[in-house]
Amino acid sequence: VKEITEEYQITTVINSHDMNSVMQIGEKIIFLKNGYKEWEGSRYNIFKTDNEAVTDFVYSSELFKKVRQMYLEERG
Repeated sequence: VKEITEEYQITTVINSHDMNSVMQIGEKIIFLKNGYKEWEGSRYNIFKTDNEAVTDFVYSSELFKKVRQMYLEERG
């Protein structure tokens, strides 16, 4: 999907619960909860959000907790 998007310079919309994929290919992320937009931002802004619904979902795995911690430490 990423290659097609870049090659044809088109916008793609992907619905996914796979945060690995979202963080690799997503430029703009919209987080929905119960059908409503709960949060919107870039894949980099998601590391800094204090939105509880987002952090509970995105950082439910130990891997993403560590990635977030490393990102925040690097950025001060």
